[in-house]
This record gives sequence, structure tokens and C-alpha cells, in this order.
Amino acid sequence: MFFILFGVRCSMAANVQCNIENERIYCTYYLDRSDNQNGKNVEFHWVSPDSPDDDRVRHFQIPARHGSVYDYRFLPGRAKGVWHVKVIDLDTNETVETTFDINTTDDSMFEED
Repeated sequence: MFFILFGVRCSMAANVQCNIENERIYCTYYLDRSDNQNGKNVEFHWVSPDSPDDDRVRHFQIPARHGSVYDYRFLPGRAKGVWHVKVIDLDTNETVETTFDINTTDDSMFEED
């Protein structure tokens, strides 16, 4: 009896994850390295729950065969509420999105002694 195994390529879908640690909000965009043979151009869109003045758009170039890129913002001074982060792959126009909740802020980082 012969068993033939076929390799199935499992492609990891691109996604974005955000974490709050050490007074910073880190949002990381992950993609399958095999989908990045020539490099990628992406934009991070940070959308505030409260004020368009706190929104931000940043452009990044991901080198070929790299699997992630991140952007961060300082937590102090950010509006409370549910933030929306969208990452757009400018080469394919595909979008991934996530949200995170800021329920407390500590502005002591900006206080003078």
C-alpha cells in the first residue's frame, strides 16, 4: 500500500494586532513572507474615537521577504474610547482592520516637575 502526501500551502492571511504596553500603543501588521517577494507599501490609518485632530496616516515600505511592520503612538494624550486602526496594502488595495479600547490615560509623562 502506498501513501502519497501532497504538500498544501497554508497561507497566513494578513492581519493587524495592537497592544498597549509601557506607555505606548503598538500596532503590528503581519503578512505571509511568501506574499512579499518584491516588497510592499502600506499605510497605517489611526482613527480616534473622539477627535479627527488625533487621527494619523503613516506610510511604510516593507522590504522584500519581510513579514511585518509596526507603528506606535504614545498612550498619554490619546483620547479615551475605541480606536480603529486600518492598514492598507497600497500594492493590492487589500485592507485589514482592528480596534482597541483606551479606558484610561496617564498624562504624567507630560507633566513638569
